[in-house]
Amino acid sequence: MFKLTKLITLRPEASAADRQRLVDTLQSATGANPQIKRAMLQPTLPNVYNGGDFIWHLQFADEAAHRAVIEQRGWGETVGRALDADPVAHVDSAAYSSEAGAAPEPGLKGGVYRTLLLAIRPAVPAEKVAQFEVEMREMPLYVKSIRNWGFSRVVEAGGARQWTHVWEQDYRDIGGLMGPYMLHPHHWGFIDRWYDPETTDWVVDRHLCHTFCAFEDSVFAPVKT
Repeated sequence: MFKLTKLITLRPEASAADRQRLVDTLQSATGANPQIKRAMLQPTLPNVYNGGDFIWHLQFADEAAHRAVIEQRGWGETVGRALDADPVAHVDSAAYSSEAGAAPEPGLKGGVYRTLLLAIRPAVPAEKVAQFEVEMREMPLYVKSIRNWGFSRVVEAGGARQWTHVWEQDYRDIGGLMGPYMLHPHHWGFIDRWYDPETTDWVVDRHLCHTFCAFEDSVFAPVKT
């Protein structure tokens, strides 16, 4: 499965009508395209960090299908105009293939989806990046509130950084993210060193996109390809 996630930030003066017009445009663009296997467009919840006002998450059978959709003249022009015009202020984007991950609870409903866009700092040795990736993939072994998850390298990025990785998870509720995940000793005592400029293991650019939203159906549920 190939995925595209866009974090859409609106201008402060955007009205409710502006927001609805953008939602209608994006939903119409995705709903009319059979190559888009799954689409989620949800407002972000309070306390995101560089997380935007909306998470727009699309899934395709493979990278070729993704490329075919975004290069379609009508689709590309419609979406491009919508995201380049008022009330949109900024968009962070990551396209990536599902790599490491697991979905022990694919039928989860009414939970919280969280995604983290991150960028590895320039000139970090490949072996150090590989160790970072191994340890990130091990987090669900320790943090049991993570119900479904994926950790992937980015193929194509846009926005504030050239994002290199996407770390996405499902939780049954916001408490699972803000409590057992954020406050877990394995997180702050072990994993955080990769993100901390005061440690010798610092590899991740300090500018992150940490965002989350409510969902009706998990984006990790299987889809027909």
